[in-house]
Amino acid sequence: MTDEIRTTSPVAAAGGFAGRAPAQPHPRGPGKEDASAGRASDRVSVDRDVEHAMRLLRERVLARTRALLGVPEGMNTPEFAEVVEGEPIETFLGRLLSAQNQLTARRAGTWTPEGVRRACHKALEQGVAETLELLTADGRSAHQGIGAVGEVLVAYGRRLREAALAAEPEPQHDVDSA
Repeated sequence: MTDEIRTTSPVAAAGGFAGRAPAQPHPRGPGKEDASAGRASDRVSVDRDVEHAMRLLRERVLARTRALLGVPEGMNTPEFAEVVEGEPIETFLGRLLSAQNQLTARRAGTWTPEGVRRACHKALEQGVAETLELLTADGRSAHQGIGAVGEVLVAYGRRLREAALAAEPEPQHDVDSA
């Protein structure tokens, strides 16, 4: 019995792993250098941590809002195109509060305005707590994400102070007519 070679294609690399046979041309062609050769392969993206934290915060706050208001699970907020990357904290907070308002509209007439405000405030607090718990539980450094959540809380506090100041009546000064 004679051994015949039936094909001239390369044999798989040792160990059964796919690889390039020495005679096979390089897939990028001759003379092209690897563009990533000069780049560091170990990089950290701060923005990715912040973006992840903001998405998580939005998800948790809206989940808590739905639960506190008794909004059925199938009744979600309408989805809009969102720009989270590089978005200012004030803009993020405004969109989050707007989404909460859309959920409260589902309960219009069944809750008092004060009850809705308290539920939304409580939902924000609970959502922040859950977000911070989740960010610290994964065991990796999430300092930038935690800091961003803190910035959202500061911005929210600022809005509450501004609203309280706007609601206060202006002091009446007696003007002497003399």
